[in-house]
Amino acid sequence: MATQTEELRRLIVADINAGEPGTKLGSERELAERYRTSRSSLRQVLAALEESGLVDRVIGRSGGIFISHGQVQRSLSDVVGVPAFLASQGYVAGTRVLSTKIAAPDATTQQALGIAAEDFVIEIQRVRLADGSPISLELARFPAETFPGLLEQQLGGSLYEILESHYGLVTSRADERIEAVNATPEEATLLGIKPGSALLLITRITYDQNGTPCEYSRDLFRGDRTRLAVTARGRGVGAQPSVGDASVALQSQQRRVG
Repeated sequence: MATQTEELRRLIVADINAGEPGTKLGSERELAERYRTSRSSLRQVLAALEESGLVDRVIGRSGGIFISHGQVQRSLSDVVGVPAFLASQGYVAGTRVLSTKIAAPDATTQQALGIAAEDFVIEIQRVRLADGSPISLELARFPAETFPGLLEQQLGGSLYEILESHYGLVTSRADERIEAVNATPEEATLLGIKPGSALLLITRITYDQNGTPCEYSRDLFRGDRTRLAVTARGRGVGAQPSVGDASVALQSQQRRVG
């Protein structure tokens, strides 16, 4: 059973998710009356929400509590699931499983996973939530022969944890490509944003401890809620970058399809 503090937090987060960034929720007095709680309990919850970047507290005659929708930081230096990096930043992670199926791979998936056209892949599409608010739309594919029974598992948490605990797989590295794209009407509906809004498309090939590709995924992160972080090494101006280092490449202008 949720404590009074947790219940108060859920009520406030629900109002935050229903509003727009910059909207005033109210003054402390107004919020205490609205949620029927004491000012001291309210301040405790607001302090945690402010630390998480969900609200801003402004002092003064025209001040109050304002919706912030702070950005989630995703590190490019670690192979870690969404629940783990959300939890590390104080967010409550959630998931909506949209669809699951076993299907024939397209040419891009065949190449990424190193499988043949006659092989099959497990496909899982999910919306990931941060404090109840959609943060990303992900489509992950796995070799069906390698992970029998995967769709029978609980798919609301970290898939990497399932792969490790049930199949003995440990992720060793991931190759990622990042693009700035605009949300299609369908993507916008699923993420609770306007069509054409900025998204970060992260295409990833994940490898197991033996260097074998085990996952090919396409994640769409909300541009207004996500920032990327990476630790880069300096080796001098004349040093040549190695193939495995992070890099930026220019792409020819073309319309994104699908």
